[in-house]
Amino acid sequence: MENIFIKGTKRTPEISLKLNGFMSINGISIPEDATEFYRATMEWLDKYEKLDPENINLRINFVYINTTSTSMMLRILKKVFAVCSNKDNLKIVWTYETDDSDMFEQGKVLEKLVGHSFEFEQVDSLEDED
Repeated sequence: MENIFIKGTKRTPEISLKLNGFMSINGISIPEDATEFYRATMEWLDKYEKLDPENINLRINFVYINTTSTSMMLRILKKVFAVCSNKDNLKIVWTYETDDSDMFEQGKVLEKLVGHSFEFEQVDSLEDED
């Protein structure tokens, strides 16, 4: 099993999943088929679960995320929660721009649905690099 890195585009986020438990999802998520786009992430998490990781640090930085991607993000977050054997060592950081109350609320909704506290980090700007 290896780390994976998926380069972001104008429609899809950059995804970095590392065996040491550091993971990040950054950018815009408006793929044509969210289920297909996030398939590799879900498959990687399925394999990663077998390693019984004790620590996971997931940083989420969305500039924008559409409804179908939000549904997939909920599945991913639930999977991450299931994968981490020690829930005290699971850290999810939801980053949002200072003036983006919609993205903050999106994170709060996902936090409630997952049933695990997120850390919310406010930044001046989340730059999309494409």
